[in-house]
Amino acid sequence: MKYTSNEIQAADGIPEVEADVQTLPEAIAGSVRTYTPLQMQYLGRLQRLKEVKANIESLPDQDPFMKKLVGRGLFATYSECVDESVGPEARHILGI
Repeated sequence: MKYTSNEIQAADGIPEVEADVQTLPEAIAGSVRTYTPLQMQYLGRLQRLKEVKANIESLPDQDPFMKKLVGRGLFATYSECVDESVGPEARHILGI
């Protein structure tokens, strides 16, 4: 049985694509380009992971293992963005 992406998102409790647009940087959220739901999901996830990394790095007593996990998550999500043809947007979010 095949599931649509909306059914999968509803089952996993993943927020709608519109919610991700609000968390993206203004330059991307107001872009003329249209994004697929999967591209928006990856870009939104990348933005959230970037914020988590900033929060973790600001706390001196944070577990190094958590820092490593977030770093790996950022790299994996960035790689997914590149695979989905939104690499320039991902680099803009990361500031690289």
